[in-house]
Amino acid sequence: MTRLLMLVEGQSEEIFVNQTLAPHLAAHGVYAEPILLWTKRLPAGGGYRGGTSNWGQIRRNLLPLTRDSSAWVTTLLDFYGLPEDVPGYVEAMSPGNPHDRATQLETRMALEIGHQRFIPFVALHEFEALVFCNAQVLAHHFDRADLKEKVEQIVKMAGGPELINHGKETHPKARLQSLASEYKETSDGPTLIDKIGIPVIRAACPHFAAWLERLEALGKET
Repeated sequence: MTRLLMLVEGQSEEIFVNQTLAPHLAAHGVYAEPILLWTKRLPAGGGYRGGTSNWGQIRRNLLPLTRDSSAWVTTLLDFYGLPEDVPGYVEAMSPGNPHDRATQLETRMALEIGHQRFIPFVALHEFEALVFCNAQVLAHHFDRADLKEKVEQIVKMAGGPELINHGKETHPKARLQSLASEYKETSDGPTLIDKIGIPVIRAACPHFAAWLERLEALGKET
């Protein structure tokens, strides 16, 4: 089985990998292990995890993973809130197709790390966009029939879950919290995504689908 080390931005992503993505990839011969990003290490040991503040921090977390010669490495980071000093960020914020811009950003990250087993991934525009892939599941989860139409309208106006923009008040997580004040990031998010399921998500999110296809193919690597 192919080993895959996945640097994730927060606890929600870590739970998603353990609960939903890892079992899916295991069926393709890929063993995925989430690694929660360190934000600060203390001299006495331990420290703080979750979130990103600069490219140096991300790079310091990635480089030790690339030294594992028997594993592939990937990331699960949000496009929204990504540090401005990440290679390719300025170009990625210019007008154009968001999917193309995210792919260009990932290409720059790969060049900066320079590791042949590194597959960077930046979620458009935020991990929580995956929750918008099935309005019915969201409405049923919160026992709110009115949410179905509201969520469907948001997705329709944006052009797809991954295209829900990254404005301060309109990025996916902000919209979820506005729609359902009871929404809890680390419990409701991963639970909803697991209920929606990988097949529905990959059909609705082409950028995620392309990444997933690459990860699945690792199981065929010799």
